[in-house]
Amino acid sequence: MDKVEGVKGLFNPETLAARAAQIGEGQIPPELTLRLGVEIRGLWMYTVSFKEGQISVSEGLDCDISVHLGQETAIEIASGNMNAQQAIDDGNLKLAGELRMIPLAKALSTLTALLSEPGSDSPSTLL
Repeated sequence: MDKVEGVKGLFNPETLAARAAQIGEGQIPPELTLRLGVEIRGLWMYTVSFKEGQISVSEGLDCDISVHLGQETAIEIASGNMNAQQAIDDGNLKLAGELRMIPLAKALSTLTALLSEPGSDSPSTLL
């Protein structure tokens, strides 16, 4: 399997929805309404929506906050070798949109958990 197919296997709507449900079970404040878009350059764009304690994943970037990163960075985060804050510090992850909507540290922790493979040493906290 080539690297692109491997990344697509790690990051698809079903996998993201399952991870979001697992890490968010009982932890999503019902008052939270946020659409977090994630783009891995050249592969895909998805929006993870948090509303009334529920999480959904859809294709495209219809979001309040968008996250842009490359395939290599996505793989590093998925494998637990890097977290979202490190990727930002290295210039490999960019955030755009209404960043004042949520505490940045929690957003980055959530993003790392969402992109991490099950069983990696990433934190499992959600906004």
